[in-house]
Amino acid sequence: MYHCNACIYIISEQDDIIRSVNEMEPLAHFTHEVIQSGKPEGTSVKRADVIIADLTKLDAVETFGSIVSHRKDEADLIFLADKEQTKLLIEQDAEKKNITDIWTTPLSGRELSFRLLNWQKAYKKDKDAWQTQNYLDSVINCVPHLIWFKNKMGAHMKVNNYFCKAVNKTMEQIQGRGHYYIWDIEPEEYAKGEYICMESEYEVMGKRETCVFDENVKIGDSIRQLKTYKAPLFDLDGSVMGTVGVATDVTQERLYEEMIIKNANTDFLTGLYNRRYVYEYIEQMDEKHITVFCIDLNRFKSINDIYGHQEGDRALVLTAKALQNCMKSSLISRTGGDEFLIVSPGEHTEEEIEATRKMIEKQIDNAYAKEEHFKNISASVGAAYSSEGKKVFDMLIGEADAYMYREKERKRRQARRNTFEFWGRHGEEKTEKEPKQK
Repeated sequence: MYHCNACIYIISEQDDIIRSVNEMEPLAHFTHEVIQSGKPEGTSVKRADVIIADLTKLDAVETFGSIVSHRKDEADLIFLADKEQTKLLIEQDAEKKNITDIWTTPLSGRELSFRLLNWQKAYKKDKDAWQTQNYLDSVINCVPHLIWFKNKMGAHMKVNNYFCKAVNKTMEQIQGRGHYYIWDIEPEEYAKGEYICMESEYEVMGKRETCVFDENVKIGDSIRQLKTYKAPLFDLDGSVMGTVGVATDVTQERLYEEMIIKNANTDFLTGLYNRRYVYEYIEQMDEKHITVFCIDLNRFKSINDIYGHQEGDRALVLTAKALQNCMKSSLISRTGGDEFLIVSPGEHTEEEIEATRKMIEKQIDNAYAKEEHFKNISASVGAAYSSEGKKVFDMLIGEADAYMYREKERKRRQARRNTFEFWGRHGEEKTEKEPKQK
C-alpha cells in the first residue's frame, strides 16, 4: 500500500558502480531517484535516503566526517572501502553506529549487484515493518477501548492512546511498568493489586487461549466496569511470551441495562414492582407456601377530585412507603391505579396472616392520619394463603381480592352507619333546642 521514492546518492567516479546502481530494478512499492558526484556535497547528502560512498580515491576519515555531519538520521550509509579504510571507519563509528554496511573493495560487477539487491531487500523489509507498525498503531488508536500488550511478568510493553487517557499517563510513563503503578494503587495495596491483576494473565497464558473477564478498576474518582478480552502472545518457538488485552468500558451500558430492566419491572411513580414482574418473580421462586395481600384505597377518587392529581400521586407514594416500612421481606407491587399487591413467601398460620393484614391496614391509615388532605381515605386489605401458591397464584389473587372487596363494603356500611348515628344524635339535639311555635 505504501510508496517509497528512495533517493540514492552515489559518491564515486567509477562508471561500473554508477551503472550498477542506475540499472538496479526497484522492488515493489519503490521508485529510485539517483544523484551522483565525485565528492560529498552537503545538499545532496541532506536529500539522500541512502548514501553509497566509494572511498577508492578519497580520504576515509574526512569523507566519513563530512557525510555524517550532513546526513539525515534515518538515511542508510554504505561505504566501499579497502581493508585499511575499513578499520579506520570502524574506529570512527564505534560509538555512534552511523554506518549501515561496509563493502570491501575491490568488488566485481556481480558482487556489487548482489550486495545492492541485498540492501534493497533489507531496506524494503524495514519499510514493510514500518507499514505493519503503522497499521497496528492506527487500528489500536482509533478505537474507544483500552488496549495493551504485556510481557510474562505483567509489565506493559505497548498501549494505545485511549489507555493513556484513561490512566492519565503518557506512553513513556506506562512502558515497562506494572498494574499497580499505572492504576495508582497505594503502596500498601501493592501486594494485593499487582498479583491479583496477574491472576487473569496467568489463566490466559496457562490455557493458551482467549478468555473474557469482568473487571472493576478505579479511573479517577470513579469505579469503572470493564469487559476485558485477553489473549496469549506467542514467541518464535511457540512458547507464551505475554498477553494482549482489550477492555471495553461497559459502566454506562450496565447502567442503561439496569435502568431498562428497572423501568420494565417497576412502577414509575412509586418505585414498586409492577404486575409483570410479580409473575416473573412467581415463576422463578421455589417456595410453595405463599400469602397474597390485596390492598385498595377507600375514597381515593375524592383526593383527585378535590385536591388534584398531584395530591393523588402523593397519596400513592405515601402508601408505597408505608408498605415498604411494614413488609420489608415481601414483594410489594402496585398493580394499577390505587391497587397494591403483596406476595409474602413462607408458611404462616391463619392467625398470623390475619394479624399481618390488620397491621398493614393500620400502618397505611396511620400514615394518612398525619396528612391534612388524606384524613378521609383509608385502606382495605384482603388476604389469601396456599401451600401450593405457585400453581394456584391467580386463584390466590382472586381470593385476596374478594376478601379485600368484602372489607371495603364492610367499611362502607360502617361509615354510613356512623353517619346516620351522627346525624341522628345531632338532629335530636337541634329539635330540643328549637322554641315551640305559637
